[in-house]
Amino acid sequence: MRARRLVFLPFVCNIPDLFSSNECKENMYPLKGVYPMRRSVLAAVMAVPLLLLGSVPGFAAVPERAEAALPAFPVFLNGTPVDNVHSLYPLLVYKGITYFPMTWEYAQALGLATSWNEQTGLAIDKQAQSEAWTQALKPEPNVISGEAARFAEFPVRVNGKSIDNNKEPYPLLLFRNITYFPMTWRFTHDEFGWETSWDPVNGFRVVTAQQEGGSQPATESDNFNLNSSGQLAVAGDWMYYNPNNSYGHNYLYKMKLDGSGKTKLTDDNAESIHVVGDWVYYTSRDKGANVQQGIYKVRTDGTERTKISDAPASRITVDGDWIYYVDQELTRQQQHTNFYTTLGIKKIKTDGNGETSLYQGNATDSNRGAVDHSIHVLKDWIYFMQPGDGEHPAVLNKIRKDGSQLTPLVSANFNSFVIVDGWLYYGENNQLRKMSLEGGDPSITLRNFELDRENAVNFESLHYYDGWLYYVKGAFGIAGAANIEKIRIDGSDPTRVIEGVRAVRLFFAGDKLLFTGGWMGESPLYEVTADGGIHSLREE
Repeated sequence: MRARRLVFLPFVCNIPDLFSSNECKENMYPLKGVYPMRRSVLAAVMAVPLLLLGSVPGFAAVPERAEAALPAFPVFLNGTPVDNVHSLYPLLVYKGITYFPMTWEYAQALGLATSWNEQTGLAIDKQAQSEAWTQALKPEPNVISGEAARFAEFPVRVNGKSIDNNKEPYPLLLFRNITYFPMTWRFTHDEFGWETSWDPVNGFRVVTAQQEGGSQPATESDNFNLNSSGQLAVAGDWMYYNPNNSYGHNYLYKMKLDGSGKTKLTDDNAESIHVVGDWVYYTSRDKGANVQQGIYKVRTDGTERTKISDAPASRITVDGDWIYYVDQELTRQQQHTNFYTTLGIKKIKTDGNGETSLYQGNATDSNRGAVDHSIHVLKDWIYFMQPGDGEHPAVLNKIRKDGSQLTPLVSANFNSFVIVDGWLYYGENNQLRKMSLEGGDPSITLRNFELDRENAVNFESLHYYDGWLYYVKGAFGIAGAANIEKIRIDGSDPTRVIEGVRAVRLFFAGDKLLFTGGWMGESPLYEVTADGGIHSLREE
């Protein structure tokens, strides 16, 4: 296997005090953290021994040590938050400057090409496009106490220009046999043309060249709201939502994110709302009798309401010309109420044709279906949970969108999850955890929660937004309430968002947090206001 050279890139001046200095304005921003994609590739990259550096003509060893630390602020690359706590190659801060590790995957994600020559050293050049990436992590948190970086002693060229590391105010560093490169304003802006921003709350963010292929950033995904039952969806500047989901009056509305332009589209009790192009797709349910009424679509202007299928679908996801959904059947009736059991996963075209069964499981009884209600459609795959049956544990599976290659990923004791940038987040045994979608690596425990009623976490409420995982903490019955909290994707900074609310499911519309309240079986929608209050969207 051809060896690839590992190099690390640093960031500059993400610390507020440095913004006032002229030196910092010249070398201003830190870079966004990226995680390498595959350990096998990284091992190959590390195969180039650093002992070769001493053979470069005219470059003697520099013995001076550089005391570096882990950054105390969040970092984002192309919308993806960096888990620096568990990263195999953590970002560093030296002299107030953030340094980035330039592994092969980091360089590709940044849109940089790197090359190494024993005579001319390291060359870093800007490429036309960057690539999507998945971070390679380890279960143990990073600790660098007692470790120090060294100054790099080999020649470097950036976009063909020679860099004299001995004269650089922020020189290249070597840490754990990896080269780190300082991303000053001169590099991030002048040489690479990246868009960067920094503030004490949101940390450092960098947007590089346009990505070719790969998934959209997690912040643009519809899966998070769909995973929370889909009572709300966002498209452009508009929010499409069912404010009630009640036993009585129900409506499908649209409203601009600034609160203007409120318009009723239909009188349906809409669930699993998904907006694609000029159409709003949804399921409808008579909540009083618990009757699934089928799959519908309506134009975003409220015209052409059309029933696509009579299928009693519980959750839908629209991808291209296809609607993927959880198939159910009516299994029993009791006191004028219907009970459904999930059978598997199907797809149907958005025009109502081509219904196809993708997966049919075995429902052991009417209380335990063949699949969990939540499915995640990502790229070419559908991810879903197959519930346990008492003798066998639940299994996380993936299957291609054409129904082929059913692949068990891991046995698990959970039934709800979210997927963010190649990592699956879930709750198990009152622990918040994450695991790679590629499998093979052990899961990472982000936080342990107490088992008492006050601290129990409703992991079915798990939601992602802008580097944070949101969840409902605390249980309540007829009386009482719970709290909404958030934690960063690396398990740091647990923060209470709002307390004393009867929240069940969480949603985001732009940067607004909303939740459905639980009261006597109804699920009215509420917005958490900027001043920490709540505003009801319920219609009477």
